[in-house]
Amino acid sequence: MVGLVVASHGRLADELVATARQIVGDVPLIATLSVEPGCSPEDIRARIKDAVKSVEQGDGVLVFADLIGGSPCTQSLSLCNQTRLEVVTGVNLPMLLKANTLRHELPLRDLANELAAYGQKNIACATELMRARSSAA
Repeated sequence: MVGLVVASHGRLADELVATARQIVGDVPLIATLSVEPGCSPEDIRARIKDAVKSVEQGDGVLVFADLIGGSPCTQSLSLCNQTRLEVVTGVNLPMLLKANTLRHELPLRDLANELAAYGQKNIACATELMRARSSAA
């Protein structure tokens, strides 16, 4: 099973995982990393490395980062040559919930690509969808 790490600025990672657990129950092999102001790149990289080690079971690790180009993303990318790791940015709750299911079924690289597409698919202007449904009726 692919391990999961959610890395973000502030407490977003902790809250996303807590919310996922509220919805689906246990989410095994998952770690979070919160980056607070003033953390050095070296500290962030070391903490990500530790988080990756804690969930690695042989199938690789998927790191969800909040922002492309942000410290959680760039420091995760710096570890890609050292371990079997994929980094997906723009983490959202639908992606995390889907990852909990698909990581049993897909290899790491396919999982990363599927979840990036799934996350984008689940972003919508809900009011516009409601308006379209109302006008079609």
